[in-house]
Amino acid sequence: MEASLELFTKKGYTATTTKEIALKSGVAEGLIFYYFKDKNELLNYLIREFSFMGSLQNEIKELSKMEPYPALIKFGQLYANFLSCNKSFLTFIWSPEIVQNTNVSKDIVDFINTMGEQVSSFLIRTSSCTVEKKTIETAASMFLSTILTHVLVEERKTDKMPIENNDYIEEIAMFVLKGMQNSH
Repeated sequence: MEASLELFTKKGYTATTTKEIALKSGVAEGLIFYYFKDKNELLNYLIREFSFMGSLQNEIKELSKMEPYPALIKFGQLYANFLSCNKSFLTFIWSPEIVQNTNVSKDIVDFINTMGEQVSSFLIRTSSCTVEKKTIETAASMFLSTILTHVLVEERKTDKMPIENNDYIEEIAMFVLKGMQNSH
């Protein structure tokens, strides 16, 4: 998987051959086809496995047992950490070649929607008043996009995660919740 991602990121999906992936991985090319019927199936698996929601499967159960506000913060921290640790994956999924791949783009949009739904569920449980669905969806989108922007900008500035990242996530969560409550 890592060899595939590295080659797809450097050379592009279309330009990378399964032979190159096998060589980089140190396995026979036939082993790739033992697990995947073709390169496209490998790509789809890679997208699912390296996505944030794919990497979060074990933590989702833990988050659902937590109080909603700490769960929202923890989700934000996990997301920031994922973004920081998976720069090559982000580069890959936002490359023009992958953006133009309608099947992969659909999967990525589904993952983004699932992330938004997860954050929305925390926001609904945390909110002290009834809030319109559209407002909750907007708040969830703002929470996620603000963390994405923060991580990317801070890493560009310092080339590492800032120490105050957790404080930033808590501040964003508080702003989003206050904004939702004030919209009522």
